[in-house]
Amino acid sequence: MANIFLTNPVNATLRMHECGQSEYWFYHKDTYPSDNPLMYQDLIDNATDEIIIWDPYFNVKPPNADQNVFTNIKNDITIKILTLKGLDSSLSYLMDVHNAVKAVIAPAKDCRFGLRVINKGDLTNQGGRFFHDRFLIIDSTDVFLIGSSLGYHLKSEQSTGIFKVSNPDTRNFILSIFQEYWSSSNQHEIPLTYLHN
Repeated sequence: MANIFLTNPVNATLRMHECGQSEYWFYHKDTYPSDNPLMYQDLIDNATDEIIIWDPYFNVKPPNADQNVFTNIKNDITIKILTLKGLDSSLSYLMDVHNAVKAVIAPAKDCRFGLRVINKGDLTNQGGRFFHDRFLIIDSTDVFLIGSSLGYHLKSEQSTGIFKVSNPDTRNFILSIFQEYWSSSNQHEIPLTYLHN
């Protein structure tokens, strides 16, 4: 029998509807009108080696606080963020993100952090890498296609889903795209190094 939305059991721990195949989870705003979805946070909290956030929106200025997703990470984690932003001439966004992440991750966590930003203002040189999809890659093996940007997974905003890419060929294809985008997007970066030097 096919799984049908609203007849499936709800994972109350994550506040998500599940397809029953450990492949797709859906936060339905009407089911949890004032409770945050927790799946994205759970994936981040349980990473043991590496967290890659590939999202065109990573916001740290109020009223947003996407950096809070890292509050409960494990020790000795590598974090990479690839995002898309219109940068000003001072490149203040890079330092704003770096400082915000430093403020929520204690030095004792011994975390490595790198940020690369594709500049929306540089259509000529970087326009071929503008992106709209969102991915979360955990421990270099688990790849998730994320329905909306990180901020929508930290607050009770709108209904959104998370799809786990299970097919090995598709997963490897997505990982290779990320590697290409990451490697060719070092014009505006916080180089990958220990967060608290």
